[in-house]
Amino acid sequence: MENRINIGELDTLVTIQRCTIGHGTQGQKTYTFADYGKVFAKVDRQVDEVVNNTNLEEGQNVSLTCYKIAELTTRWRVIIDGRRYAITAIDPVSRVSPLNILSLHAVDDA
Repeated sequence: MENRINIGELDTLVTIQRCTIGHGTQGQKTYTFADYGKVFAKVDRQVDEVVNNTNLEEGQNVSLTCYKIAELTTRWRVIIDGRRYAITAIDPVSRVSPLNILSLHAVDDA
């Protein structure tokens, strides 16, 4: 990706959720997600076919370009159009750019 992005490309409003780690009644870790804020971002979806247990299925890679958030980690989540995504990687566009590229993976809400 090149170092420049037009402000008009940040056209999707997404919600960033912060993760708080706590302890349950038996000492286990609990993860609580709360809204950190809403930001405009550029969402790129790439659909491809993957083989899963000998079945041909549709796979989707989602990347999101947004302004840097200082305390953002891969424990946080992103909500795009009501669907939750876990952050799998955080990469800067360049060393001097104020933008990050987040690699996302859909989270099942079962």
